[in-house]
Amino acid sequence: MTAQETVDVLWAWSPYLAEGFGWNIIVSLVAMAVGTIVGLGLALLRGGAHWSVRHSGSAVTTLARNAPTFVMLFYLAYIIPTEFTLFGAAVTFPAWIKASLALGIAVAGYVSDNALAAIRHLRRHEIAEALLFVPAWTSYFLIIVMASSTASVIGVPELVRRADTVIGAVDKVGLALWVYLWAMIWFLGFSLLLTFGMNRLSGYLRRRAHRPETETTDLTGSPLP
Repeated sequence: MTAQETVDVLWAWSPYLAEGFGWNIIVSLVAMAVGTIVGLGLALLRGGAHWSVRHSGSAVTTLARNAPTFVMLFYLAYIIPTEFTLFGAAVTFPAWIKASLALGIAVAGYVSDNALAAIRHLRRHEIAEALLFVPAWTSYFLIIVMASSTASVIGVPELVRRADTVIGAVDKVGLALWVYLWAMIWFLGFSLLLTFGMNRLSGYLRRRAHRPETETTDLTGSPLP
């Protein structure tokens, strides 16, 4: 294929690929939502008063942190039926939710560790330090977005799976390299934008964390320069 033909193919299929990247974002957001809720619960257990509660929270966190995501992806894909009956009604359990749950397990372990540190800061009234949980959470969200491409193996129509579809549909020699490169640019562009925002937020929170509680003032009560 010529360079112009390659550009024309990528441009023509970009809306289709964009829809696939939208699935990457959806899977990642659901995984972060589920994992964050579970992780916060585990962090509260680990910060509990009774030793049995603390140990239970730590044990589940260890399992969540070390569970192989790719294996869990296949495990949930096969153990959870695609369709089942609930109270007489047929319920569909789509592959993208299974992928979100599999990724959410890793999120739960990560959030549990970071939320526990944030809770300890809150108990010491260190609000700015506790808020550093936010950029840490955002950083892991970026990791989950990258990992969401594994959802293609269980049929989720995300970006990588749609890139394969484009390659098969066009069936031109040498096109695969450019389609995968174009897909990588989607991930890279999102990563750069999110990282920029995360760094700005993290820098602001760190400055707040190291700012003195009170400012020195002159005799009139105005802050000194």
